[in-house]
Amino acid sequence: MVRRFAPDPIPDEVLISILETAQHAPSAGFAQGLEMVVLDDPGQLNSFWELVDPQSRKHGARRPSLDERSDVQVRMPSFEGDPPVVVIPYSGKPHYLERYSQPDKHAFGMGTEEGWPVPYWDIDAAMGVMLMLLAAVDEGVGGWFFGIFQGEAELTRWLGVPEGFRAIGAVALGYPSPEERRRGSVLTRGRRPLKDVVHYGGW
Repeated sequence: MVRRFAPDPIPDEVLISILETAQHAPSAGFAQGLEMVVLDDPGQLNSFWELVDPQSRKHGARRPSLDERSDVQVRMPSFEGDPPVVVIPYSGKPHYLERYSQPDKHAFGMGTEEGWPVPYWDIDAAMGVMLMLLAAVDEGVGGWFFGIFQGEAELTRWLGVPEGFRAIGAVALGYPSPEERRRGSVLTRGRRPLKDVVHYGGW
């Protein structure tokens, strides 16, 4: 995960390629419930951070959003090290309930939320996010998935999200800053050995 980004914008064709890759994640009944809101306008990014991170724990010193000396409006983050693009992936429960109410799926009894053993709309959306992060790596773009722990209701209203759709987090995208360094728990905890994770034939 990259947490400090260069100010360089992501070319449109690269961003579209990353977003399209997320559509190839598996989905129950091919319901394709993943929805994505893309924020790449400096004003919108400012509003996003003010809603979900008012204490500025996830970003650095404020700087001008646009180079006013240039006639060309360049998309840039509003804080030093901030990503130029934030994608908010939404899991679409209504897509799944509608899909499993159709004749070829009705017999499964999953046309209501109570019929699902686990919320596949969240699982499938998460798989789409993983594909997005892998596609970003292939494109030389840095990615960072993080949770939205406050301001979700306000964010939902601001973005006009329909009822039944839920943000499972957010994906920051941008080229890594030369100052980016590995950080966090991965440096202190280490990775669990495979032999402690895999259980052959039972736990």
